[in-house]
Amino acid sequence: MNNPGFLSSRSTLGSDVSYLFAVVFTLLFLISGVFAKKHKGLKHHRMILVSMSTMFLYFIYYYKIRRLGVSSMADEIVFSGPDWVYQKVFRPALMAHFMFVTFSISLAVYMIANGFKTAVKNKGEMTLKNARLRPSITLWALSLVWLAFLAWWLFFVHQFGWGYRIMFLALGYFIPAVMVALIQKTLPESEKRHRVLGAICIGLFAGLLVTSTLVYCLLYVVEY
Repeated sequence: MNNPGFLSSRSTLGSDVSYLFAVVFTLLFLISGVFAKKHKGLKHHRMILVSMSTMFLYFIYYYKIRRLGVSSMADEIVFSGPDWVYQKVFRPALMAHFMFVTFSISLAVYMIANGFKTAVKNKGEMTLKNARLRPSITLWALSLVWLAFLAWWLFFVHQFGWGYRIMFLALGYFIPAVMVALIQKTLPESEKRHRVLGAICIGLFAGLLVTSTLVYCLLYVVEY
């Protein structure tokens, strides 16, 4: 994956494929959001499932070549620009990208689970039913299983420093858990919850696309 890339003279094959994966699944999510806005529920439902499949392939690949972005934060990727660009532009852009990833992916996964509970098929089309939702014990149980896996991965599979362990625990579990708790408290009606969170998701994925492109350009396109 360290072979020369095809999008830029300075990029690698791994970075180019990683960036294209990110662009594709982000655009698929945005297209599915457009279908939802146009009340094309069945197309929205199918496109979301395709988007999620693409996203999981992306994260498997991203883990293989970037250790989920830790290489970038740990200064293992050579940044060819001036130090002030690195400190004041690149690292903040990378952190913003990680935050967009955390919120957009967490919200998307939650939205899919919420969609299966909320959506009903009516005359060949998917529509939303309106009901008051209660916190899901199954969802929280699965989240604890994920927390246990994340802790095992951080403490036993990789030798990360404490700073990276805390960062990954926050981004990978505690921030999404607080976000879900706030959603359940402030948006108890299923239909309103799905529509409001869907609109937020579109904004988050747009931000994800922008920050992905900015980080890639700073690394491989901009001439310093």
